[in-house]
Amino acid sequence: MKNIALLAACALLCACTTVKIGKGDTSIIEHEGGADVAKDLATRACQKAGQQSAEIISTVNKDPKAPPGTGKQVTTFRCSAAERQK
Repeated sequence: MKNIALLAACALLCACTTVKIGKGDTSIIEHEGGADVAKDLATRACQKAGQQSAEIISTVNKDPKAPPGTGKQVTTFRCSAAERQK
């Protein structure tokens, strides 16, 4: 019972990140934070899927009325089997 209460409290207080795997070659991740957070989360999602890296296609605010780069962000990305050149 104690574990269930702790889990529920954590779920209510922690930020939630959602990854939606697309049917095509792109996927979407909803997150809080800037471009560095988006790149890190997308790369980790791609690596879990057996790919090497992620290419960020776009990042926009989920709430179009919010100032740019604030609140929940929606990032579209594509996984790649090869490490991207910098």
